[in-house]
Amino acid sequence: MFKCYDLADGRVRRCPDGQLGIIQVYSDPTDEEKLYLVEQCGIDEHTLNSALDEDEISRIEYEQNHIAIIMKRPRDIDLDRMMAFQVSSLGVFLFKDRIIVVQPESALLFEHGKMPLRGNSIPGVLLRLLYHATQHFLQHLRLIRNISNEIEKKIEYAVTNKSMVNVFSFQKSLTYYESATRANLLLIGKLRDDFRRIGFQEEELEFLEDIAIENKQCDNLARIYSEILTGMSEARRTIASNNLSNIMKLLAIINIVFMPLTVITGLGGMSEFTMMTEGLWWPHAYAGLLVFMVAVSYITYLLVRDIGTPRNRRKR
Repeated sequence: MFKCYDLADGRVRRCPDGQLGIIQVYSDPTDEEKLYLVEQCGIDEHTLNSALDEDEISRIEYEQNHIAIIMKRPRDIDLDRMMAFQVSSLGVFLFKDRIIVVQPESALLFEHGKMPLRGNSIPGVLLRLLYHATQHFLQHLRLIRNISNEIEKKIEYAVTNKSMVNVFSFQKSLTYYESATRANLLLIGKLRDDFRRIGFQEEELEFLEDIAIENKQCDNLARIYSEILTGMSEARRTIASNNLSNIMKLLAIINIVFMPLTVITGLGGMSEFTMMTEGLWWPHAYAGLLVFMVAVSYITYLLVRDIGTPRNRRKR
């Protein structure tokens, strides 16, 4: 898919159909579009494929007629289908008179709302894309934090593995996010060092510093949330082990309580019991047996409970 944009009054606007602007975006380019980018625009084929590879790291390369930048950004998510946050690559190619953006899937780059007015030149568009990627990371990290808080409230009483599966999915996503934000931070440092060669203006250089600060915040948040989820996973395993121990203890108590009753009924049997209570009316005889068995069960329960209770708690 091909879209074209232009800069007007400091804002990015969509070009009318058939008109070319200085910002050209190729989403999931076809073979014909790739051939055009390689042969007509002079983009290196390996660099073009790197822009479409989600495992590619962020970097900057200087070609003969353009500057190639590979950056990382988060993919759009659909929480109705899966609880996974994934990372994608974005290729930006700076020419003197235009900027070409290549992305592996169709994603909103300039239609997502208000963009900062700083960065009104062609290199400034690169800063807008970096800014948008950083803000996108922050939004996803806040969403992960909110969902993790909800999972934390339910995890103590959860009897299925769904909560733990979501926690593991978040941990995996945060690992990718932390790697991506660190790679972007290194890229920002390289852009800062080569700002004259790239052509950043003074205002755009200040904008780059602000992006670096927010990107560092993303990296810190990803690391902190990852550590929290790791602790949550360990706590969940401890809780599950403790719950299983309590259940086994309860089952053991029930088994011990009913064991004397089984012995009584096994030794006596119905025929022997009827013989021993021959002179009694049978409702009274069976009512007495029931009371006796309840008393034995209760005394057995008290003994087992006292044995399984620490001394300090029994004194209280």
